[in-house]
Amino acid sequence: MRRFIRHIAWLAAAGLAGAVLVVWLGLYNVSARQGHWPGVEWLLHTTYEHAVELRAPPASATPDLGSADLVALGARHYDSACRLCHGAPGERQPATIRAMEPVPPPITEAVADWEPEELFWIVKNGVKMTGMPAWPTRTRDDDVWAVVAFLRQVDAAGAGYAELVAAPPVSEMPDLARCTACHGSDGGGRGNQFVPRLDILGETYMAASLEAYRGGARQSGIMHQATSTLDDAAIARLARHFAGAGSDRPGHPATAAADPLLVETGRRLAMGDPADPDVAACRACHGPWPTRRSPLFPTIAGQYEPYLRTQLHLWRDGERGGTSRAHLMHAVAAELIDDEIDALAAFYASLPPTPADTRGQAAD
Repeated sequence: MRRFIRHIAWLAAAGLAGAVLVVWLGLYNVSARQGHWPGVEWLLHTTYEHAVELRAPPASATPDLGSADLVALGARHYDSACRLCHGAPGERQPATIRAMEPVPPPITEAVADWEPEELFWIVKNGVKMTGMPAWPTRTRDDDVWAVVAFLRQVDAAGAGYAELVAAPPVSEMPDLARCTACHGSDGGGRGNQFVPRLDILGETYMAASLEAYRGGARQSGIMHQATSTLDDAAIARLARHFAGAGSDRPGHPATAAADPLLVETGRRLAMGDPADPDVAACRACHGPWPTRRSPLFPTIAGQYEPYLRTQLHLWRDGERGGTSRAHLMHAVAAELIDDEIDALAAFYASLPPTPADTRGQAAD
C-alpha cells in the first residue's frame, strides 16, 4: 500500500512538473494558426455542450418567442453585434473571422443543435476561449430572449434577412443611422410593439436615458451596444431630433382595440384608486395632465402596450434603472401585481399621445 501511494505521489509530482514546464517555458503553442493538439478540440467542445445542458434554464422558462416584432428586434441587434463573426444567413464570413481558432460557425450551423433555453444561456453567458462574449448586462433577460426568438427562425429568414434588418435611409445625421433600424427616423418604433416610441418623449428625458444606458445605470444589452460609442454631443443631437420628430403628426393611440374592462381598471389605478391605496396614482408623474411636472418624467400615453408591460415588470423586479428619478419608480412598482401591470399598460396604450406642447421642456 505504501509503495502504491509513493507511485501515485511520484506521478502527481511528475504531472505537476510537466504542467509547470508547459506553462513557464511556453511549450504549448497558443498560435491560432496551429490549432489544438489531437483530441483537445473534442474534449473542449464536449465539455462546452454538457456545461450548457447542465446550466440552461428549464424549458418551462422559455417565453412565447413567436412574435414577429420580437424576432425583428432580435434580428436588428444580431445584425449590429453578432453578424461580424457569425455572418448573415447564407453569407460568407470574412477571411479574418475564418482565421480564428476555433472558427465561429456560420449562424445557421451555430444554432442548429440547441434548444431555445440553451441558446438563451449561450447568448447571455458567452463561452470562454472561443471569442463568444457574454451579454453586456447581467439583467434584462427579455433582451436576450429577443435574440433567441430570431435565432430560432434564422433558417427561415434566408433571403428576407436584409429586409428584416434594413434601416430607413438617413442623410442629415450620421449618428441617427444606428437608431433608425429599430426606432425609425421619426422615432415611432416602426410599429414594433417591443420598441418604445421616442416621438412622444421629451428631449431632456431622452438625453438622460441615453446617458444612463451608456454608463450602465439603465440596463439593456441592446441599448448598451447602441450607445457605447456615443459622445455627449451625439446624445444631445439624437435627443433633440427624436423629441421633435413626431410633432407634426396627429396623435393616435398605440393600441386601438384593448379590453374595455382592463382599460377601465387601468384608468382607476392611474388616477388613484381609493380601493387600492398602496398603488400610487401614476398620473401624478406620467399624465395624462395639462402640464408636465418635470422634464425627467416621461409621458407614457400612447406608448406601446407590450413595451409598457415589460418595463413595469422590470421596475417591480428591481431590474430597471434610469435617470436620477429612478428610485421613485422602484418604490411605486414594488406594490404592483401582474393584473395591475396589465391594466395600466392597456390604459396608457389606449390613450392618444400627449399633445406636443406639453411633452417638451416644462419646468419642475
